[in-house]
Formats: sequence, structure tokens, C-alpha cells
Amino acid sequence: MTSRRQFIQCSLAAAACTAPRMARGDTNAEWKSLFDGRTLDGWKKVPRIYVHGPLKNAHTPEAVEAAIEKTLEWHRSQDSAAYRHLGQWEVVDGAIVGGQDPPGSRLGAYLMTEETFGDFELEYEMRPDWRTDTGVLVRQHKAGTIGFQVLCDHRPGGGIGGFFTNGLGSYLAAPVVVDGDIGDDFTVQNLREGKSKSNFPRAQVSDAASYEQFREVWNVNGWNRFRVRCVGANPVLTAWVNDLKMGTLDTADTGVPGYDPAIIGQRVGSRGHIGLEVHSNGSKQGWNQWAKGAVSRWRNIRVKEIDA
Repeated sequence: MTSRRQFIQCSLAAAACTAPRMARGDTNAEWKSLFDGRTLDGWKKVPRIYVHGPLKNAHTPEAVEAAIEKTLEWHRSQDSAAYRHLGQWEVVDGAIVGGQDPPGSRLGAYLMTEETFGDFELEYEMRPDWRTDTGVLVRQHKAGTIGFQVLCDHRPGGGIGGFFTNGLGSYLAAPVVVDGDIGDDFTVQNLREGKSKSNFPRAQVSDAASYEQFREVWNVNGWNRFRVRCVGANPVLTAWVNDLKMGTLDTADTGVPGYDPAIIGQRVGSRGHIGLEVHSNGSKQGWNQWAKGAVSRWRNIRVKEIDA
């Protein structure tokens, strides 16, 4: 019988032969690889601890840091499972594979760059299992759960190619929502347009792609190429999937009632880490948020910083 690890290795190798090549464009020295294809050098594991509640009355960077440290100290003192859980991260056939540790623990984690970045373009490829809530965070705080998530919620009701603001107002900017049926080995069958089940406020997305446009370029159960541009103190974020522009979010003008963009300067400033996400299982989504034994995969991760 084929083991889960053997299946991952074989499927990654097969996908590598057929996956579309990363669009390199200008391959001058400005581009920097963030993953050497063999090790996790330059990355660090971070637990997925919810710190948003204590930040409600923190309105300066100093108050934010104090509130976060107080929360983390409580988790350390309790030796909480969430604090000890760093996820399962390994390199398999030239890709970073991330999952819960052990599978089905229901606890999330991040793999975060040791470096921070300000204004930049980022490119990477992803191949997530079906029923994973995942993606990449940019301008990520060292605590983990604060930053702008580039969505790859590969699950019923999940957004792909949009944005979610973790701990920065908690609003959703998802031009495309998917649905589908679970197949063998965490594949999706009958991928189709879905409906968002989220109660989070919805933000304005300009130049938004339609589901029909997305479906024409999306490689079902295969590798897909993402490109992200992040520019500005209150960043303007643009995402592409397989060269299709998915949309742009102006975080200074979201259209969300009551949202104050000053929260960005208070909590993350103009620089942050880049992080890969393995989500926890929330009480509402349950196993649809992260199926037991599921993983997500990343490869060909590179960044180009942009001068202000």
C-alpha cells in the first residue's frame, strides 16, 4: 500500500514535469530566491496564536507590542498546545510541504521568512490539497496572525486570488469563490463557482476577475502560479493567478464601514515578513477548513523589492 509520504513525493514529481513554467520576465539581479529547493534555510516556524482580541485598545505600535507579548507570555506560561504547535514543514521534491502536526491536530502554524520586506513583487507556485484554508501572508507581523493574506482557500466557499486582512480589520476581498466535491487523495472533483459563507465585511476590489475568467486559467489539482505586488505604507495590493489579474485592493480606501486604515501603521508598519499558512480548524468550518491529513505545497518562491 502506498504511504501518504510516498504519494506526496510521487505526485509532486509528476506535477513538476507538466507544471507551467514560472513567468520570469526580467531575470536580473533584483530578483531574490526565498527558497533554495532543498532546505528551509531563511525560514522560521511560528505558531498560529490568535492575538487580535487584546489589540482592540492598543492604538500605538508600543501598545500593540506590549499586548502581543502579554498574550504570548500567557501561552508560554500555560504551555498551551497552540503555542507548542509549529506545524509540519518539510521539503519534498523541490517544494515546501506544510501540514498540521500530527495530521488532524486541528492546530495551525506559519512558516515565515527571517527577513522583512517593504514594497515588492512576489512570485510563487502553489498546489494545495482540496479542503485546505491556506495562502501566503505579506507584511506579516513576527507574531504570525497579523498581516495581509493572499488567499488560496482551496475548499468549499473559499476565495482564491483575493485578500484577507488578518488582525488588520478582518475584512475579505475575494473576487472569486469556489466550491467542489472531494475526490481521492485530497483532490477536488467538479470544481465550480461557490458562495462565500463568511460573515466578515467585504472590501472593494478594483479590476476584479470573474469566476469564468479564473476557471479558464486555473490548473485543477495541479500547480498554479501566483504573483503579488505590494506597494505603499497603506499598501495597494494586486494579485495575479497564472497571469490573470485577479484584482486590486487599496487598503487605504476599502469601502468597509468603520474601517480605519491607521490600524496598519499601528500593527505592522511599512515592512513585514512573508509567510506560508497552515490554518487551524475553526468550529464553524471544521474539517472543511483543513482536512485531516491534508497538506499544501509551495515552490519557486522569489521576491523583487521595489524602491519607494
